[in-house]
Amino acid sequence: MNENGQQQPEQELDAPSKLASALKHVSHPKLFVPPYVDAAIFKAARQHLDKPVKPRRFRPWMLWSALTAACALILCAVRLFTASGPSHYAREDLNHDGKVDILDSFALARELKSSKHLPAIYDVNGDGVVDERDVLLIATHAVQLNKDNGS
Repeated sequence: MNENGQQQPEQELDAPSKLASALKHVSHPKLFVPPYVDAAIFKAARQHLDKPVKPRRFRPWMLWSALTAACALILCAVRLFTASGPSHYAREDLNHDGKVDILDSFALARELKSSKHLPAIYDVNGDGVVDERDVLLIATHAVQLNKDNGS
């Protein structure tokens, strides 16, 4: 049929004449299917197709899992973007108040007294160990007369 709904004459396919004549002479044997086999297939198909389709249930755990994953990704992204960049505080300024003073030394001494294993960020003298020498270095820096204003 064309766009106007009218039938068009069938077009001939260009096939080799040998192939066309061979296909015309192929015999198709009639296959006998007993009626009870037909009926059994029809009955099985009808039973299968008549089963009601179960509607998909809403599963809250899927929603909560997706929301949890989304929140975790957002928190990681926020932390990544806010934590990146150099710190503008001096290494000895442990309380980040903008100046190195005796309070920083006191804070490190208190942390050292409460916990024996402190992160490497508290190692201000760079010897690989956080100990009283780091506290002493901060205290010495805090009481110097010619300071460079905390940096």
